[in-house]
Amino acid sequence: MQRGLKFRPEVVWSTAALALFVLLSLAGVGCGGDETSQGDVGGQATLPPPLPPVETTLASDTPEVATEEELAVVEPREVSYEEAESTFLERRYAEAVDLFMLYAERRAENPWGHYMLGLSAWKSGDNWLAEEAFRRALELDSTHVKSWLNLARVLLDEERADEALEMIDEALALEQESNVALRLEARAYHQLGLLEEAIDSYRQAILIDDEDAWSMNNMGLIYIEQERFDEALRPLARAVGLSPDIPIFHNNLGVALERTGHYRAAEDAFRAVLAIDDTYEKAEVSLVRVAGLEEDPDLLPVDLAELAQRFVDEVEGWREAVAWRDWQ
Repeated sequence: MQRGLKFRPEVVWSTAALALFVLLSLAGVGCGGDETSQGDVGGQATLPPPLPPVETTLASDTPEVATEEELAVVEPREVSYEEAESTFLERRYAEAVDLFMLYAERRAENPWGHYMLGLSAWKSGDNWLAEEAFRRALELDSTHVKSWLNLARVLLDEERADEALEMIDEALALEQESNVALRLEARAYHQLGLLEEAIDSYRQAILIDDEDAWSMNNMGLIYIEQERFDEALRPLARAVGLSPDIPIFHNNLGVALERTGHYRAAEDAFRAVLAIDDTYEKAEVSLVRVAGLEEDPDLLPVDLAELAQRFVDEVEGWREAVAWRDWQ
């Protein structure tokens, strides 16, 4: 905060300075700004008597009086859930935030309105509003699993993994067979550096849904981080087979192929990324790099379909192991 200027009593004012001060005092009437302490300026200046008032307002300048209708408070327009949801589904997330805000204000006791407000805010990048909306939905309905899960997603985006795990535990208490909750649990463990725990949660998620391509991709990513590249190939090949339109799956597969020496197959994977999204810079850089590498001629060619099937068989092995454990 700027401090106000203070006049010191030892300042001696000249006639010209005093006259200037009087003029400035008159000119400054009505101007905004911080109040300042005038202090002792060496006596009061004698001002001339004020001039008689002058009529300056013309008839056309007379302000119009507001009508009773104009003074009335404008009520916010009615918003239907269908209208707001349609905007969200069209991915106009910022507009959806405004619409669900109005909807939630009018139907404050409906948890779905707050939930969709939270989802719209999260999609538009407003994590603070998203967290507030999801928490409000849960105040209204503590059994709302989707609010627990999406609140966990927001917290993970904020790198608050410990808090996210608490939300995930609430969701799992309500829905034990939720592969989504287990996938989020694995993400939280990954964020905390608990990689083996993360892999185990991904396994559980895949056992519940053996077409959970995101869990397979994320598992493969952890294997890559652990430099277990051969192990990464199987879940990544299966993920690409299940969801060939997701560029990150191809990119991660390309990394694993490159690190196992399968440079030509890696080229194909990175080209697949760019065919889906030509703005994917990492894949573009990787493609240039791997194209200049010479593959070992004695290396057996990789069969991605076979790798994917081997992962399917691996999952069946997990399932049998769980059944055997439960039978004991």
